[in-house]
Amino acid sequence: MTALGRLLAGEGPPVLQTCRLEGLGGETYGRELVGDALKGARFGAWTLDVETGHMGVWMDDDTAVVADLAEGGVGRIWLLGWTAALVPPPVLDLPVDPDMAQARHGVRFDPQDHPKLNAAHVERLVAASEDWPDSGVVAPRPVILRAASFGEVAVALIRLEARGPSSPVAFNALLVVRPTGVERRLDEAGRTAALARPWTPRL
Repeated sequence: MTALGRLLAGEGPPVLQTCRLEGLGGETYGRELVGDALKGARFGAWTLDVETGHMGVWMDDDTAVVADLAEGGVGRIWLLGWTAALVPPPVLDLPVDPDMAQARHGVRFDPQDHPKLNAAHVERLVAASEDWPDSGVVAPRPVILRAASFGEVAVALIRLEARGPSSPVAFNALLVVRPTGVERRLDEAGRTAALARPWTPRL
C-alpha cells in the first residue's frame, strides 16, 4: 500500500503541519483541520493507488485524491468528489481578462516541469486534457498542475479555468490515461461551489 493509501486508511504517514487541503467545495489548512476533514470524508475500495517519491494518486469509484509527498509526510492534498463539506474561503472578486496575460486557449503545460512523466505519454495526455465533454462550463482552459507516469498509466491533476453563467470559474479535475482508455474525474463539489459563488467585482 502506498503512503497516500495508508493515510486514507488511518495508518499514516503524518500530515505535515503546513499541509493544505483543497476539495469538498472549499479548502482548509494545517495538520489538525486537514486531519478532521479527511476523517469526515468517506472512502471506498481503491481502484488506483500509485505514487512516485513526490506525488501520490488514489481513487475509488466516487473520490480521487492527489497529494504532494515531502519529508516523509503529506504536504498538500487535492480531494475531488461529490460531497461539499467545507466552506469556500472568502475572496475579493477582481475583474480580470485572462487574455491580457496572453493565456492560450489550449492546454497550459510544460513537460519539463514534470520530471516523473514519461515523454511517451506527453502527447496523449495533452490531447486528452483538451477534451472535457461533461465540464458543464463554457470554454474550459486546462492547466496541468501535476503529472506523472506510473508504468503504462499517466495521471494529471488539472485546473479547469472557464466561463460560468455570470462569472469566471475554476475547479479541479483528474485525468487518468491508460492503454485501454481515458478516465476523467471532475471535482463536482468544487464545480458546484464555483458556479454558486456570487460575483461582486470591485474596482
